[in-house]
Amino acid sequence: MSDQVYPSRRKARKHAVEIGYSAIVRDADALELLRVTALDQGWAKHPWFAYCEELVTGVAHHQDELDELVEQSSEHWSLERMARIDLAILRVGAWELAHNPAVPHEVAISEAVHLAGELSTDRSGPFVNGVLATIAGQVG
Repeated sequence: MSDQVYPSRRKARKHAVEIGYSAIVRDADALELLRVTALDQGWAKHPWFAYCEELVTGVAHHQDELDELVEQSSEHWSLERMARIDLAILRVGAWELAHNPAVPHEVAISEAVHLAGELSTDRSGPFVNGVLATIAGQVG
């Protein structure tokens, strides 16, 4: 993977998680939040924006399926019990695992764990790793 793609995808994932988190806590439409934020912040001019848009759109269109995968793969944790930021990270990671064959499973999981370490608690990284590893085993 080139140096240009990696940082761009990392930024895209982070911003997609931020949009997903905002949609959860505001009970808002993620696609509309992305549209408004992209206009306000000038995101569309950045090389990472296309992948961010793909992630947000993919998660929005497959949210029920992704939530089912996450809930089935997290022992004793309902979606309601999960930290909202962790749920946003898990949805993005699960979408990459289930719907983007161009991203190796190891990369999707590693990037999600990195985001959990950056945006959530110390205990979130191992939790995200475990849930996404289980999902990776299920989706092939």
